[in-house]
Amino acid sequence: MWIPLEELKPGMFVSSFDLSWFRHPFVSSRLGVIRDQRLIDELQRLGVRHVEIDPARGSKGGAACHAGQATPDAFEHTTEGFGPPPRFDPPQAGRTEPAGATADLPPVPPPTDPARTARFARKLFDQAMRSTRKLTRGVVGGEQLDVDELKDLVGHLISSVHTNEDVLHNLLLLKSFDDYTYTHSVNLAALGVLLGEAMQLDRNALEIVGLAGILHDVGKCLVPKELIAKPDKLTKEEFEVVKQHSRLGHEHLRAQKGVDPLVLRATLEHHERMDGSGYPHGLKGDAIHPHSYLVSIVDVFDAITSDRVYHGRVSAHTAIRTLFKQRDKAFPKDMVDLFIKRMGVFPANSVVQLRNGCYAVVSRQIEGSPLHPEVIVICDENRVSVPRRRVNTRRLCEEMGRKEFEIERNVEPEEMTCPFLSQGGA
Repeated sequence: MWIPLEELKPGMFVSSFDLSWFRHPFVSSRLGVIRDQRLIDELQRLGVRHVEIDPARGSKGGAACHAGQATPDAFEHTTEGFGPPPRFDPPQAGRTEPAGATADLPPVPPPTDPARTARFARKLFDQAMRSTRKLTRGVVGGEQLDVDELKDLVGHLISSVHTNEDVLHNLLLLKSFDDYTYTHSVNLAALGVLLGEAMQLDRNALEIVGLAGILHDVGKCLVPKELIAKPDKLTKEEFEVVKQHSRLGHEHLRAQKGVDPLVLRATLEHHERMDGSGYPHGLKGDAIHPHSYLVSIVDVFDAITSDRVYHGRVSAHTAIRTLFKQRDKAFPKDMVDLFIKRMGVFPANSVVQLRNGCYAVVSRQIEGSPLHPEVIVICDENRVSVPRRRVNTRRLCEEMGRKEFEIERNVEPEEMTCPFLSQGGA
């Protein structure tokens, strides 16, 4: 929930605030539990007007911190929120959210306008979240599926990948732990369209994989919620119940009007694996449809790069390496290679450390140079924030011989919880 900055108090958990991360000195826009009034004063000085708090992860009314733990910078930093999210537009009195999916969205903006791109991505994301929540309620309530609304949403994803791919990369930034059930479906639709476009699928096939991405996990709505949300390892018997979600989702969608047979098939097969190790039927090789393989690849990528109740996320770079190891085992080699080529060795929004010690966020890939993307330097070797600098590592490293700007290593998410920024815990 969004509140005015004036209502923010120590003890609240801040998941975002209305200031682009290019304009503030923090590692991300997610601050965690506010430990001291001085941080609130700093937000006010920077011009922040509204913050998004999570009452479930902090005190809604605020709570005084233990005097022995409060420090000026005692809050959690994560890698969530990298990229230039749009400023929050607080709701006005009497204003209601538009119904439907994406019919009221403006045309996809050009890639030369990052601000409009970010705003468009936020609007598309919000509409997509409304559609997926409506989908979930409908599955539980036994309502008829509105396929046209979902097709409209996928149509905007397809238009984005053809006009301005940065829209989809911005959209993928907006996922959050608390809404994983919904954002996972939206992410799979976006990633599926990205991979499908790399495979040169026609528009009809792109629509099928986009819809399959949104609908692939509907069966989880029909599995006991306590199993889906269980933080501990499932027992063998519990896992067998959860594995039924593929079959349950397929049966539910088969009873709906207007769902393409290939969407049904991808829903049933998205946990099947090339070597026969998957479920529900242990299919192998060509017995699994290419669209199902596509959905399963992006499913694995998004799942392991997301926070879950039972494990933390890994970096996109590590996820790419995981998929690479599964080439010709779980997934077709050519399809995995295309996905890696499209996402990059260091995918957009990955955190990396350069040879000079500085930390940077990958902003975009540079065609023909997978090891030398464009990055934005965010802090020095001591993790002290520095003014944001956009760096074309290909030009500096390959053309000018500035090897200190080579990427030395990938940085995992947990590393960005800096000890010097989290004294006293978060």
